[in-house]
Amino acid sequence: MAAPDTIATGLILTSALLHASWNAGVKKAPDKFAAMVFISGIGGLLFLPFAPLVPLPTPELWGWIAASLCIHLFYQRILSLALEAGDLTFTYPVARGTGPMLVAVFSYFFLKGEMSLSELGAVGVLVGGIFATAGASRKLTADHAQFRTALLYAVLSGCLIASYTVVDGLAVRRAENPFTYVVWSGLAFVPVLTGYARIRHGRAIFTRSLAWWKIGLPLSIIAQGGYGIALYAYSLGALGEIAALRETSIIFASLIGFFWLKEAFSRRKTVAVLMIALGAVLLKSV
Repeated sequence: MAAPDTIATGLILTSALLHASWNAGVKKAPDKFAAMVFISGIGGLLFLPFAPLVPLPTPELWGWIAASLCIHLFYQRILSLALEAGDLTFTYPVARGTGPMLVAVFSYFFLKGEMSLSELGAVGVLVGGIFATAGASRKLTADHAQFRTALLYAVLSGCLIASYTVVDGLAVRRAENPFTYVVWSGLAFVPVLTGYARIRHGRAIFTRSLAWWKIGLPLSIIAQGGYGIALYAYSLGALGEIAALRETSIIFASLIGFFWLKEAFSRRKTVAVLMIALGAVLLKSV
């Protein structure tokens, strides 16, 4: 039987592919917020059939779930502001690069034995490639104030990614059954995000979301399944390593963007993607 670390690596790479796939689907959606409400909110109901199969969360675990939900909701809001201020191809890599970098540093200093100095260096190569994709994709603009705003929100999004990764990673390890956290955190986010959407956009947001169900339902399965897989992987492997490997989703996203969305793929972006791949290889070999 494969070692837990090997299983965790396979799971997180699968999660990375699924993450890139549903993000590409949202990018094609005409109403991106309505798509997000369906996938991240209504889509959480997909966990409902599994609720009778897992134990109820303990009071302590409910505290972790509550913390995670607050961070995830704040993250969705800040990321939307980042995307409004700057291009997706700039803000997304900055956010996804900041997250694993902070998780790796946290693991090195606070989770003894989980992250060595050489592994931290490998994460640095991987994150460097992620930031390089942002540099390769950024369009020069004379509006420096707007650029600074986009950068600020993108970095803050990355800090929130690191926060919910640490909270979810530690929580799923503390659960007697890791699937308890996977199922109940997914279900608990349904009223949180849909309630927020109702307050901000009125009932019309649900009409727009549900009208997208033919595409939204398969994407919800991919998204919810992908994050569930990531949470389970956190219970098996080192948090800093797993969080960094999940950001190989940018490789998959770049390939999907090139072959499906017909986006440009410059020489500089090719080098950046190869850096991410090299960092992932180094992370598993040092």
